[in-house]
Amino acid sequence: MLGAVSTSRLGCQFDRFLHASVGDDTNGMPLTVLSALARMDVDPWEEAAKLTQLPQASAVTHLATLLGALQNAPVAGLDPSRIAAPLIALLPCPRDRAPLMLKAFAKAAPTKHPTAVATVLTVLTYVISMLVVQWLLGSLQAPRKVQAPPTSASAIESPGAPTSNEGPQGPIR
Repeated sequence: MLGAVSTSRLGCQFDRFLHASVGDDTNGMPLTVLSALARMDVDPWEEAAKLTQLPQASAVTHLATLLGALQNAPVAGLDPSRIAAPLIALLPCPRDRAPLMLKAFAKAAPTKHPTAVATVLTVLTYVISMLVVQWLLGSLQAPRKVQAPPTSASAIESPGAPTSNEGPQGPIR
């Protein structure tokens, strides 16, 4: 049977898939994907992760092969791929496999939507030109000279001004 499975790998992202019913085995016991894979001494979470990374058609074929090899399986006499296809649909989609709508949009040529493309290009051109103008105006302005306030008492007094010991006629004695 299976060895100890690390609980750090046991995520809930595969719960719908692993707890989905495959049917009843020949003894009348309910069979889930989790119990079916465990009966074959396959780590269910590792297998679910592997299936998630495969293209959908390959994942269906692989799971159908696993279910077809199961002894006392409810798939006896049935097409295992008909059972596997809805089960694979329960797996979470990996980030590199986009939903069908995004794939269809990516395949659409830009010439099929010339008005939308023209609008986007016009807006981008406008934004870029505004940024360039703003940058040019900022770089053409003369930098302001900021004078720091004097920091010492000697800098405040001018060299020709009398000091506190001197009067207007000279030193006080």
